[in-house]
Amino acid sequence: GEEDERDVEDEEEDLSMESDLEERHPEAKLPHELSWGQRKQLYYDTDYGSDAQAKGKRSQQEIDAEEEEEEQEAQVIQRRLVRDLGEDDYGLDMIQGYLTEQQKTHDSKGQKIDKDLQALSKKQQLKLLKQESPELLQLMEDFEVKLMEIKDELHPLLQMVRDGTIPQGKGSRYLQTKYHLYLNYCANISFYLVLKSKRLPVHSHPVIERLVAYRNIINDLAVIDQKLSPQVRMLLRNYYDKKEEKLRKANKFSVFLTMDGKKNKPKHASAPVNGQAAAAAAAGSSDESELDEEAALKYYKMMEEKLALKRKRARDEDVLEEAAVSEGEDPSKKRGVTYQMIKNKGLTPKRRKIDRNPRVKHREKFRRAKIRRKGQVREVRRELHRYAGELSGIRAGVKKSRKLK
Repeated sequence: GEEDERDVEDEEEDLSMESDLEERHPEAKLPHELSWGQRKQLYYDTDYGSDAQAKGKRSQQEIDAEEEEEEQEAQVIQRRLVRDLGEDDYGLDMIQGYLTEQQKTHDSKGQKIDKDLQALSKKQQLKLLKQESPELLQLMEDFEVKLMEIKDELHPLLQMVRDGTIPQGKGSRYLQTKYHLYLNYCANISFYLVLKSKRLPVHSHPVIERLVAYRNIINDLAVIDQKLSPQVRMLLRNYYDKKEEKLRKANKFSVFLTMDGKKNKPKHASAPVNGQAAAAAAAGSSDESELDEEAALKYYKMMEEKLALKRKRARDEDVLEEAAVSEGEDPSKKRGVTYQMIKNKGLTPKRRKIDRNPRVKHREKFRRAKIRRKGQVREVRRELHRYAGELSGIRAGVKKSRKLK
């Protein structure tokens, strides 16, 4: 009787469980979409071996239907995953936390206080400048040096290349390359200085890389510059000597023209009007600036004629003076006394000027004796300081030792 009651209770429990499942899933025969399945073979399907042979036996319609079913299943899974995502899954809270942390660190650093540069001394300003941008002073110095080198060396050398003094070849191409390299380097430095003047950040700017590249190329050219320096110095010396000689000639000729113009200038000259004045001034300046060979030769000939005339006048004056002296002499008069007569030294021997004053003579004698004694007896020098070497040097050829007899 007890076994029958237990069987009845088990059947009732099974019925109650089945009714619950039927309420939850009306289609009890279909598996759940998230269930793994009953057969292991479903998860070991491949495209090679026996599986590939089995697939090859199926029709094309079956294969297309299976692929379409797989695609639909993949879309269902993707929609389910998107539906389950929340705001926390997108990482927005992490970004917000990072921003709040950055704000806290910024607030902890405190407010930045701008320095009043005008209140600082020159020394403090220079120290601050070296801390912020230590390369600025070096670049400014390089800028001045390279500009001076372009002006005083490279520009005259390129002028000689254009004139034909330096022949075309590797040397002329090297000078042109160096000239353009220095110009580009100075242009980049000037752009760097403009950025610094506008207080823009320059450490990450491409101009820094360009300046470093130009500096490396200039350092590589230093070896060639050292080899060519004697020839460059000789060419520059000749160039500046010729230029100085031209300037001297121009100054002489301009002085002569101004003197001649002052002599020939009329006393009462009417003032030119408007355009005539400008045209006359321009013509005069152009005439003075043109120094051709013919004008220089005329100037030299004129100067020679003036010198010859001056010498002739001096000779004529001497002749006239001699004639006047000869005419003024009276044979009956006594001749004038001479210096020899006035002094009347007779046969007195010739004496030096120093012998006139015995005190000065003995002082000079003592001075010479002291000099001679320095070579005979070494002067005593007390050691007030540490020995720092000989003061007057050591002569290797002098021997002052005594021979032993």
